[in-house]
Amino acid sequence: MTRNDPTRRLRSAPPASLTLALALAPLAPLAVHAQAPAVPAAPAAAASAAEAQLPAVPVRAGAEVEDARGPVTGYNARRSTTATRTDTPLAEVPQSISVIGAEQVRDQASQTMQEVLRYSAGVRAEMYGLDNRGDWFSLRGGSEGSTLLDGMRLPLTGWWGDVRNEPYAFERIEVLRGPASVIAGQNGPGGVVNLVSKRPLAEAQREVVVQLGNENHKQVAADLTGPLNADGSLLYRLVALGRDSGTQVDHADVERAFVAPSLTWRPRPGTELTVFAEYQKDESGNTNGFFPIEGMLRPGPHGFIPTSTFIGEPDWDRYGGERTRLGWHFEQQLNDAWTLRQNLRHDKVDGGLRTMYAAWWDGYFAGQAYVPGEAADPNGSYLNRFWYGQDDKSTITNADLLFEGKLKFGDTRHTLLAGADFMRSTLSQRDWGGDYAPTRLDVYNPVFGSFPEPDWNSLPSSVTESGVRNIGLLIQDQIKFGESLVLVAGLRHDKAEADGTKDSATTRNLGLVYRAGAYSPYLSYSESFEPVPGTTFDGVPFQPKRGKQFEAGLKWAPNDRLSAAAAIYQLKEKNRLTTDPAHVNESVQLGEVTTHGLELEATANLPGWEFVASYTYMDATQSDAGADVRYQDQQLSGIPKHSAALWAVHRLASLPGLRLGGGVRYVGESGDGVLGGTITPAYTLLDLLVSYDSGPWRLALNVNNLADKTYIATCLERGDCWYGTRRTAVLSAAYRW
Repeated sequence: MTRNDPTRRLRSAPPASLTLALALAPLAPLAVHAQAPAVPAAPAAAASAAEAQLPAVPVRAGAEVEDARGPVTGYNARRSTTATRTDTPLAEVPQSISVIGAEQVRDQASQTMQEVLRYSAGVRAEMYGLDNRGDWFSLRGGSEGSTLLDGMRLPLTGWWGDVRNEPYAFERIEVLRGPASVIAGQNGPGGVVNLVSKRPLAEAQREVVVQLGNENHKQVAADLTGPLNADGSLLYRLVALGRDSGTQVDHADVERAFVAPSLTWRPRPGTELTVFAEYQKDESGNTNGFFPIEGMLRPGPHGFIPTSTFIGEPDWDRYGGERTRLGWHFEQQLNDAWTLRQNLRHDKVDGGLRTMYAAWWDGYFAGQAYVPGEAADPNGSYLNRFWYGQDDKSTITNADLLFEGKLKFGDTRHTLLAGADFMRSTLSQRDWGGDYAPTRLDVYNPVFGSFPEPDWNSLPSSVTESGVRNIGLLIQDQIKFGESLVLVAGLRHDKAEADGTKDSATTRNLGLVYRAGAYSPYLSYSESFEPVPGTTFDGVPFQPKRGKQFEAGLKWAPNDRLSAAAAIYQLKEKNRLTTDPAHVNESVQLGEVTTHGLELEATANLPGWEFVASYTYMDATQSDAGADVRYQDQQLSGIPKHSAALWAVHRLASLPGLRLGGGVRYVGESGDGVLGGTITPAYTLLDLLVSYDSGPWRLALNVNNLADKTYIATCLERGDCWYGTRRTAVLSAAYRW
């Protein structure tokens, strides 16, 4: 953790010409209607929407048309927009990418984005185990994975003022591995996770789902979509969810309210406007403990700290916030060759927390009262507690204007993309630095109520106003030479401003795919650029983080039901932030990180079977640590060299409607990034699914971590560890009509 702000204050507004062009783009159909020649049939997105089905009854017809922004039938997607921002077959993407559809999310009963990513190659999911203050994951050893929503950045929230993404809201979750700045703007070098929202479909499809589970888990959700008028020119979708659940940590209950309506209007062929809104409210206690290595990885004075131990005060500990979202997607087919697309989204997040964490650095004590300077007691059971609070208010406005052309020159076919995008994010943080609580907690037999809530309004606090502004121009060409060779070339220029500090960068990607029947070998080079706001403890501004990657791979898709991919790569990342060893709440930038990796992944929708399998080898080391030899050539903190996962579901022919499935997840040992440091052991977990479909009804039982294994997700150099998630059992009943 660091206390360096992820954003900086805006100093100027976007250019008026760009803002005006982006904002007025939805008026384009009026001008096009008056001037353009006759427009052909509706775009593929409109045509295929009527064929899309909710994943409850998979259709296996080989001729089925998949829309890259629409539902995935089963587990095996064939198209995506994430890597190119155009509807592209995965076999023609010269980069490693995974697509997780809503059916897989449902089958695995994933409640968080970390759980969604458990079975994907190249991803270190659940970096901090139970910590519920964010969706912590890493891609290809990157310091943090960047998250997009429908191809555009999400709010740059503060340290803990986060509202976590709800998996039920998305049609598909796509994992693009490696630098992606040409398409996604300023992002980390490890890659991006793109969340594709559920949007209106042309065929009426409705479901209501009720869940009950251990830890008093209760949830109800609904997904309703279809036409609103006879000619199908007006479509709707409503996605809603309510959750009230406990966790394995006492007093850390989780509540969520989510609603997302959207409306699509197709006034004539070739024109489509979708407007959408979203509201989400999260309230919970904090599951984080910051417990010491002695008591987590190794026995403490009285054994291991129970996984249920809550470190704060139940009467006032709280975390969460509210998020509101408004926006539109507009698409206009200008003629047979050209299509204009324009998107705008505005997010507002108001969140914060009041909590305590264990002062792991002090050790154990025998008495309850905090005594400054008291020596630790090797037989004690009490830990000092440190209280603090923070309020975060953030906004982000994203807009883009893109032109896509389908052109032909001689024997070559081109998909040309050109346009601009704009992002502005602001953040206001009020921070109460906190202090030691006057009472310690017996972490083996906790008794609460000894420390009432501080009077926050009467306490000194600091307020930070910050922000980021970015304007990007991009051009990309996907060139097909005959039927076998595909060349993808992209160029982007960004201008970013973070609290008066200006950075700019030109990034590139270049990839070549050779399609030889079912096989598609490829080579690619890609770059990333990400401004790093903030300064060191001494006030020295951070340098932008940059990434460069070479990748080679092979994709295999013998039919629409089965696909597999293998990738090897070398990724170099410069200017990564890490904790300042001399000032624990500050950061420093180390020189260079180099990752060499191998990824294997396969998905299938076979008769009677569906499965996902992955293996990851990741040699991610601090290749240039400057003068600090403790980090030189060490595997990065929390990143295992080996991990693997397999999830499979079998539909029993002898008992129609019954499906049995399960998974195994292996995460290898990981270190804390320091020579001779702490090693977190490897662990293997089992998951289970039993489901039954009968007419409009679906019943399912999911058990994750079937053996209820207690394991450590990560131990950090500074001396604290994080428990992983123990057994969760969820019973679901869905009615679809």
